[in-house]
Amino acid sequence: AEARSGERVEGTLGRSVELASGKYAVIEKSREFTLVPWRPVLERHIGKEVCGIMRGEGISWAIGRQRSGPSVS
Repeated sequence: AEARSGERVEGTLGRSVELASGKYAVIEKSREFTLVPWRPVLERHIGKEVCGIMRGEGISWAIGRQRSGPSVS
């Protein structure tokens, strides 16, 4: 499912996928996954735990398991 504005997403950052509507990152959690807009900065975080909140066309990210970890916008 594609994440909507204001929605929180969390899980493991998987691969990117190219769809007709653009490039997306796959966030995997258990047996579910969420598609979020791809950003090149995400490439180095593939395989890591991430969480974020959708904001319009982008997402505010927190990388890693700590709440005070680095963030990527």
